[in-house]
Amino acid sequence: MATIPDSNWSKDRLMGKSVSFKGAINQDGTTTVTSPAGSKQRHDHKEKIDPMLWGRPGHLSEEEADIYMKFKDEVESRGGDFKKTVYCFGEEEGEVWALCRWLRARKFVYQDVITMVEEATQCRADAKAADFYPDPKAALGCDMSVYFAQYPQLYSGFA
Repeated sequence: MATIPDSNWSKDRLMGKSVSFKGAINQDGTTTVTSPAGSKQRHDHKEKIDPMLWGRPGHLSEEEADIYMKFKDEVESRGGDFKKTVYCFGEEEGEVWALCRWLRARKFVYQDVITMVEEATQCRADAKAADFYPDPKAALGCDMSVYFAQYPQLYSGFA
């Protein structure tokens, strides 16, 4: 695999410490924002995170960022089909987004994420061996027109 775009996120960047929409985050968890008039104001940054941002790059806790780094190292060390499963949406998704997607799916429980990726790799093995079913009739077990006429109620296929 070629170099994946935007793959060098630091732990601080994952946690949103390097830059924030509110300003730079200090060591004590507060932000200092300079107003247009030039005065500096300190704000407590420990408010609850928006649920829509939980587990997303730039919004990770320190523990989640540590698990992210551990998972990233594991994916690189295993390589092969394991790595291809993690990056199954292609390089366009970006490394940080792909890894966080898998980690969010198991709420950043490291061993659960590894188990899920291993199971997904096994599940993809048959489809990969069949070149991901280039002949839809063989994959679906019926003609495409029959499938589309009943979609999404028809559940058929192997992959």
